[in-house]
Amino acid sequence: MNGKVQSLNNGVVNFDFKGNIMKLNVADVTSIVFSESSVNTKAAAAEPVKKEPGEKQVMAGSYLVRYKVADRTVSRPPRVDNLTQEKGTVVVDISIDKYGHVMKAIPGGKGSTTTSEYLLTKAKQAAESTQFDNVPTAPLEQKGYIIIAF
Repeated sequence: MNGKVQSLNNGVVNFDFKGNIMKLNVADVTSIVFSESSVNTKAAAAEPVKKEPGEKQVMAGSYLVRYKVADRTVSRPPRVDNLTQEKGTVVVDISIDKYGHVMKAIPGGKGSTTTSEYLLTKAKQAAESTQFDNVPTAPLEQKGYIIIAF
């Protein structure tokens, strides 16, 4: 189906298909492909961090997580949860080893939009739960970041 995703809330995708709003459970959706069409200036203005070249993204449950670590990809997405109504974006500066383990995670990096201790802690836990691909020829330590929008 070609259409427009209106929203994603509580595991339900509101999808505009030929002018009709369809409610689809995320569990019933196998894939969504986004194309670049018109730019939503309201959403673009609300985006706290500009996407950089080489930045990738992965779904972690119902959360879209952006990340950048040179020549590495996520093999196990982070476990993200937020048991509050707090909102905000947290940038977590990370260091990973050549095996893909997150060795260090420091939340509150440049571009973060919240100082909530709860969200900072949750973002740090999520970053630490992330597993990157194993690259035996990679440096002993690589730095990068993970961006989680709560």
